[in-house]
Amino acid sequence: MIILGLDTTGPNCSVASVDTAKVLAYKSEKIGRGHAERLAPMVAEVLADAGLSAIDVDKLAVCTGPGSFTGLRVALAFAKGFALPRKLPVVGLSSLAVWAAQADPMGQKKVISIADVRRGELCWSAIFHGQAFEGCVTQKAEAARATIATLKPDLILEDEIVDTRKLAWLAADLSAADYPATPLYSRGPDAKLPGGLEPNL
Repeated sequence: MIILGLDTTGPNCSVASVDTAKVLAYKSEKIGRGHAERLAPMVAEVLADAGLSAIDVDKLAVCTGPGSFTGLRVALAFAKGFALPRKLPVVGLSSLAVWAAQADPMGQKKVISIADVRRGELCWSAIFHGQAFEGCVTQKAEAARATIATLKPDLILEDEIVDTRKLAWLAADLSAADYPATPLYSRGPDAKLPGGLEPNL
């Protein structure tokens, strides 16, 4: 099985192709902005480096957020477009879960993953022994840190970088039905429709 991992949730644009045994090719560039322009060429480069073509890919793994509103949607949209012609499964995982798996691959610790989502707020998740104990929560920083302290974690991770090699391997045994590729927003959109209605995103 060939799995393509994609992440555009943070400052890095990152792509990996793996099979269940090894990394076939990997690229990650800290670009800040411009993910939409860089992602497709990077996917082509990674496939070429691995000696693969698009038709060789069996599954996609994409990071769903939290991240910038525009950034996280770049990889999600690309993954769904890439998968559509052959109806490939697309697994979505949060950056918070991936960070925890990177730091605690055996799932033996109480891990808190924290993303600074600006406006004095933190988006965080508790992953205890490899399982999400607390879903993604966005709170004011002071309240978040107070709550986190009561959980007595073994490890606190803040604003890490998603490794798409790990992301792809994590997705190997996961179902797209159980882990859908839907965006994980840290807060609702600022945009309002006439009459104060919120857009359905």
